[in-house]
Amino acid sequence: MVKKINEELLSDIINELSGKRLTGYQLFNTLKEKYPLLSKRLVYHYLSIALKRGYVTVEKVNESGKFSWGIFTEKKYYTRA
Repeated sequence: MVKKINEELLSDIINELSGKRLTGYQLFNTLKEKYPLLSKRLVYHYLSIALKRGYVTVEKVNESGKFSWGIFTEKKYYTRA
């Protein structure tokens, strides 16, 4: 069974990334007001669809700091292609 993609949400995600470099979590916080039932998981799912279609690019950045799991983390920043 193939579920239909919400093209409006996909378009909003792509448009929100215009001229910006955001993580999926930052994108979620930006869009949750317009889409009250939006989940972080759905944002990442739509980002993966946008990546496959070539609408966005991803940059992986290693950052250091004091995290509960250690001193390093890898963040993914998404931008419009």
